[in-house]
Amino acid sequence: MFDGDGIRVLQQVATPGLDAVAQLFTYLGSEYFYMLVLPFVYWCLDRRRGHQLAFLFLASMWLNGFLKDLANLPRPSALFDGVRVLVRETSPGFPSGHAQGAMTLFGYLWLEYRVRWWRAVAPALIALIAFSRPYLGVHYLGDTLGGLAIGAAVVAAFRWGFRRGLGGAWPRRRKRVATVVVPLLLLPLYGESVAYQTLGFLMGFLAGDLDAFAAFPLRTPAPARVAIARWVVGMAGFAALYALHGALIPNGLPELPGYALLGLWVTAGAPWCFHRLGLADPSARTAAAGSPAAGPGDAPAGAGPAGSEGADPDGLPGASGRPMRGGGPAGGRPAQRLGRLALGLLAAAVVGSVLARPPVPREAFGPMAGPSPDRPLPLVIAHRGGDRRPENTLASFRYAAALGADWVELDVHRIADGALVVLHDETVDRTTDGSGDVHAMTLEQVKALDAGYRWTPDGGRTYPYRGRGLRIPTLEEVLAALPRQRLLIELKDDDPRLAEDVARTLREHGATRRVMVASFHDRTLRHFRAVAPEVPTSLASGEALRFVVAQRLGLTPFLRPPGVALQVPEYHGPLKVFAAGLVRLAHDRGLEVHAWTVNDPRKMEQLFLAGADGIVTDRPDLALAVRSHLFGPPGAGGAADAGRAPAGGRRPRPGLHPDPGSVGSTAFAPVGAVRDRASSR
Repeated sequence: MFDGDGIRVLQQVATPGLDAVAQLFTYLGSEYFYMLVLPFVYWCLDRRRGHQLAFLFLASMWLNGFLKDLANLPRPSALFDGVRVLVRETSPGFPSGHAQGAMTLFGYLWLEYRVRWWRAVAPALIALIAFSRPYLGVHYLGDTLGGLAIGAAVVAAFRWGFRRGLGGAWPRRRKRVATVVVPLLLLPLYGESVAYQTLGFLMGFLAGDLDAFAAFPLRTPAPARVAIARWVVGMAGFAALYALHGALIPNGLPELPGYALLGLWVTAGAPWCFHRLGLADPSARTAAAGSPAAGPGDAPAGAGPAGSEGADPDGLPGASGRPMRGGGPAGGRPAQRLGRLALGLLAAAVVGSVLARPPVPREAFGPMAGPSPDRPLPLVIAHRGGDRRPENTLASFRYAAALGADWVELDVHRIADGALVVLHDETVDRTTDGSGDVHAMTLEQVKALDAGYRWTPDGGRTYPYRGRGLRIPTLEEVLAALPRQRLLIELKDDDPRLAEDVARTLREHGATRRVMVASFHDRTLRHFRAVAPEVPTSLASGEALRFVVAQRLGLTPFLRPPGVALQVPEYHGPLKVFAAGLVRLAHDRGLEVHAWTVNDPRKMEQLFLAGADGIVTDRPDLALAVRSHLFGPPGAGGAADAGRAPAGGRRPRPGLHPDPGSVGSTAFAPVGAVRDRASSR
């Protein structure tokens, strides 16, 4: 279910015509189509059902994004599964949002509208939308079946709640608080942009719906002419607000009130316009004011006379069983509350936009300042030179440079006599024939050690670099040996003297414009920036943590990071760190995002497609092969190269760039078993 076999079976019948049909049905399962359907149901067919459907559907879509983020399963791959990939998407694969959304929306409407033709059409729509996803190579069959099952479970659970009037007896004050507090509590659980959009829209929709039924009643179902006019007017306003939102409101927390305004437009703004334009049917106002409230979960499917809009769809769906308060003509207390709500949301969006800080000017950091027209491909960064040669040696650095790695990462310590040596660990035990803390040694003692003594390519059967004169290099030796190679230099010690000595050494070798400096130590990196402001840096450990937490809370628009790159693992323990939403918000702040340390080629592909600007890896040979397959070789030009978009449907290339120099290796052999290697960056 989670391999390419089922997709290949479906694609055996592929034709250009079937491709076009699948593209059509995948559009019918997209958020763009749903944005057309949900308001139509609410404005034109049945306002009570529209309320239920919007609440159900938006909650289901938030759940889908949360489950995708939690499971983090890959999508089908032309490279690894041998399938055609006609549509590229960057989010994780399970569960399919198209399948879950189709089951949620069309499944609910199938249960509510017992019209013969619709009872046949709705299941066909669900099946064809679900079929289109594996056919187009976007999802595995397991992703699609999982989405259908979750969507069905969500519909069943919500209909059960609707019928029992859960939450309907709450006081309105509690419902108003819930419409604000619940979305804010859910935001940190899932920090992608869809969370701000979904929860913000849901917040505005439900908050507006509390008063809009009384303030601006509508006769539904509307006659065809009136329904078309309502939909055109309503969608024109929606499109205008959506365009203004995209142009003026920054990503992150300010999106929440922005999308809440869009939700408020659907429930209150558009109905107000319908009243002003004579599209609401004034007789519905009398019916709304005089009839008792019947909650959205009370009436069975198809029950109630047309236009009986005495429902009380407050916040959490359910019947209050009491007459609606504040009814009557538009312009009473409910309308005043809606006006204050709209002004409050608008003020919050404007204040958030004004307080949002502009990103760091990228030109301030020279040629290392991130993706640009002259460097459209994501970076491959050879971690300690890679694991095909002894780490942090001139042999590994030269090998990585010969492969074509964009950057070489190395680690620097300041030892007893002030020399700067390239070594990862604080001791020499793991990589050399010596032992002891490197900081207590002199350069003469360090140079006496065999840096290739413990390296083995075959699990300990052979040690081909023993006794071959491989030494721990100094930073000066690396800069001299690789005069044109870009370097990522990590300062390993929490010592301001290390920062000062590295800055001096870089200036002496004219290397300040071809390096980036990193450190886990905030104090060391801050001091380095003070003594070498011309050298670009990544974010230190504490700075990166603050940015990631701010991203989860939507607060990144208010930050101005001090570096040019955010270098993070995909996971920190059980917590997922790297995500497409993090990349998007980091780019807004002028930051590249580099993922470390990634050695699985399948994971490399997933991270490249999610927008990683660089991957730090022990296997630069594999990363270069995966990148070449996705984006083409460096300098190839064309749309894929210029836009950093993968070429959909490209067939896999067998035998991708096997390492020519390692013992018994193949391009996609298991990684990480050849020797003991420290797992940290």
